Parts: sequence; C-alpha cells; structure tokens
Amino acid sequence: MFPLSTFKFRKGKQVIIDLILKPLVEAYEVMKGRDCDAVNYDENAITKRLVWYLKHETSIAKLYQKRTIAIEMRPKEQATIEETYEPDIKILVWKMLWMEIEAKRFYEKNNWSISEYLSDDGIGRFLSGRYSKNEKHGGMIGYIQNGNFHTIIQKIKAGLLRRDCKECHDVVEIGECLLSIHNRISSNDIEMYHLFFYFS
Repeated sequence: MFPLSTFKFRKGKQVIIDLILKPLVEAYEVMKGRDCDAVNYDENAITKRLVWYLKHETSIAKLYQKRTIAIEMRPKEQATIEETYEPDIKILVWKMLWMEIEAKRFYEKNNWSISEYLSDDGIGRFLSGRYSKNEKHGGMIGYIQNGNFHTIIQKIKAGLLRRDCKECHDVVEIGECLLSIHNRISSNDIEMYHLFFYFS
C-alpha cells in the first residue's frame, strides 16, 4: 500500500504509472490467475471483474476503501442518439488527476478488432474530445483473447502513427504498455496510455 503523501508532489505521469497503470496490471494478474474462462468473456464481463479486483486486491485497495481514489465502471454504451458515450473505467486520484479509460477486445482472427481499437469508436473518442475533453491524458486497454500478442501490439503501434500521432514509445516501467501523443481536434495534445492484457 502506498501512502498518498508519497505522490502529492510527483508529476502527473508518475502518478498515472504508480496509482493507475501498475494497479490495473496487478488486477489483470489476479484475474488471469483466477478466471481461466476470461478468454471467452465479453468486454463488459472482463471490465467488471478487472474493476472489482482493482478495488479490492491491488496496491491501491486501501486508498479506494478510504475514498482517496474513486474508481467507476460505466459499461453501458450509447443505445440512442440522445444518450452520452461513457468510457469503460474512470479513476480519480484524490484531487490530483482524473483519467478515463476505454477497453476493446481482440477476439477475431482477422484485422477487425485492431481496426475497432484504432477507430473513431476506439481511440477516436479521445482524439475528438468526446472523452477526456478537459484532460491531457487518457487510457486504452486491449483485452487480447485471440491472435498473436506481440503481432497485435506491433499493428496497434503502427496504426497509432496514422492517428495524428506525434510520438509513440514503450512505457519502460510497465511491460506491454505504450504511450502515444496525439494532436487533438478541439484542444491541446493528448497523451494516451495503452495497456494490453493477454487472455488467450
């Protein structure tokens, strides 16, 4: 467990790594060890379990229980034109940082899942300002249930470069994590953190 005072004077990137990305990886590792059927789950079922483990069985669990960190799941997508899109996971770290995260599954043998991740209904939601409009960062999680793990990540990395991407590189503190920086249509650049969880 991390004392919050450890993070109060750190920059946003380090807070994102220590209090959001690393705990998400911890939750994934717990889930992968316990839910052997996750390879067959739909996106919302994976996200629901991931969020539960994040809240209860990671290094930020006590911060969540003390309401220092807020974690919300919004699995319902837009069903009508009047409804608002909401990201899959929202995390608020004290009053320092708010991050919205969108998840996508990779479960087809063809290129469809990669196209969906890179589409206007994937990362495009952040680039258009529908998500994280007032934030300079956002997150994507790829749930890989079918296909070659490293090939998919390489295709995503190549695809990100075609989405107004100024730079893209690995986040060295976390395995299978990318940081891409993009021009955004309506405001300043956005930093996108990409995590990939392998369930196949």
